[in-house]
Amino acid sequence: MKRGKKLFLGIGLVVVLAAAAAVALKGWGTEVETVSVARGDITRTVVDTGYVQPATDHELYATQTARVIGVPVKTGQTVARGQTLVVLENLDLAVQIKDTQRQISQGNAAAAATSAARQRIELELRSAQENFSRTEALYQSGAVSQVEYDQAKLQVDTLSQSLAEQDSQIVSSHALVGGLSQTLQQLNAKEKQLVVASPAAGAVLSLPAEVGQVLNPGSLLATVAAPDSLEVKADILSDDLAEVAEDQKVNITAPVLGGKTLTGRVKQIYPGAEEKISALGVSQRRVPVIIALDEIANLRPGYEVKVAVETKTAQNVLLAPLEALRTTTGGQKEAMVVVDGAVSRRPVTTGLSDREKVEITSGLSAGDVLVRDSSLNLPDKAKVKVITR
Repeated sequence: MKRGKKLFLGIGLVVVLAAAAAVALKGWGTEVETVSVARGDITRTVVDTGYVQPATDHELYATQTARVIGVPVKTGQTVARGQTLVVLENLDLAVQIKDTQRQISQGNAAAAATSAARQRIELELRSAQENFSRTEALYQSGAVSQVEYDQAKLQVDTLSQSLAEQDSQIVSSHALVGGLSQTLQQLNAKEKQLVVASPAAGAVLSLPAEVGQVLNPGSLLATVAAPDSLEVKADILSDDLAEVAEDQKVNITAPVLGGKTLTGRVKQIYPGAEEKISALGVSQRRVPVIIALDEIANLRPGYEVKVAVETKTAQNVLLAPLEALRTTTGGQKEAMVVVDGAVSRRPVTTGLSDREKVEITSGLSAGDVLVRDSSLNLPDKAKVKVITR
């Protein structure tokens, strides 16, 4: 009997302690790790895989539809930087240039004629104004009739209108010639591309272009090997290429480099995409991008590397960890801010992001304390206990 009583008392004590613990825990709230919003710099990158190759390989491609009319070098020949490798002909382009030049000449002639006419009208207007001044004085004294007065005034008004029309025509002519001049500059730039020169001193490795061939944009013309150096070729998804531009900074990492990160620059973006099959067998459209290395360290041709092209940078902006933000069912991003031991859910807007953090453009301030793990999805005003791990 006593034993049963003790057992009952023991069970009761456990229940009481469990209830007390539950109450205590409820009072303490959910244990959470936190992180503070702080200012810093963030860079958006396009990350992909690349392969080290000799920088001696300069592949030159046709930029427009054209016919090969000259190949003044041979495969294996040593060439200097700027030496002509292939000469192309684009008859349509030549016609466009000639036609644009003709239109510019006509526009300049029209502008000159209009300017001459304006000068003549300006002289006539000056004379008409002087005549009107005399006529007006005579009219007021009664020496001339109303008809004579009206005719003198009409002549001034007519010539003034003609002068304004000439000014308008001159402005239009100059605008037309200006637009045509810009077009001509663009056409001349395309014409210069018809003479394909070697970008560096070296040897001609391949020369697929043959006299008489009609080439489409993107056709390989020649490959030249420059002095010994290395570069990286990365085939980047065409969808990721929108923000990639020449001369952007690139960070290069690889297991062979250990913890060292090499830097480089986007040197060349190929004019066309190529179909590639991924490791999972998926067909993808990728654009070859050449990256010049600032140093090669212990890289060797054929090594696989990871490239990160820095496309956009924001400095001294509010930053928060990606994991501290969640997206609601309505598509709104929000953060759980800890205020006086309780959660305050706040909508936020974001800017640039990398693999770890995101720029906060509105909704938070520097020093705000956030629940690090947004997957907890705590309700508004939920009690929390901050823990440190």
